[in-house]
Amino acid sequence: MLTCGPVSAAEHWSAEDGDTLWHDKKRIQLLGFDAPELSQACFDAADKIWPCGKYARDHVQHLIASGDVSCIIEGKDGYNDDVGVCFVGGIDLGRDLVKHGLAMADTRYLAEEQEARFAKRNLWSWSVIKRR
Repeated sequence: MLTCGPVSAAEHWSAEDGDTLWHDKKRIQLLGFDAPELSQACFDAADKIWPCGKYARDHVQHLIASGDVSCIIEGKDGYNDDVGVCFVGGIDLGRDLVKHGLAMADTRYLAEEQEARFAKRNLWSWSVIKRR
């Protein structure tokens, strides 16, 4: 387990989508959840479409702009990108997205997903569709 220490958010952090960060030219895949792709949209019972992929990305972008980013890198993926868990001021980005119903838990954050489902937050109030 490697740690990249706190770095000011002003130091070139950005969110590609809800579960992918960039630090300068280094890509970091966030572990434990799956956020909608940027091109995905969701719709409600009245068929009103909202850009859930963009909402997830914007949520992460807002968080990383608000403080110092730190990551615990746990390995590499098939593209040789770092994979890990990232935090901003003590907030676990994955936990926060899942808790707000903007991502689905896969190995971590199951209690937060259950809470979001029960409260019918965001993804759990609408269906996910892929926009082409």
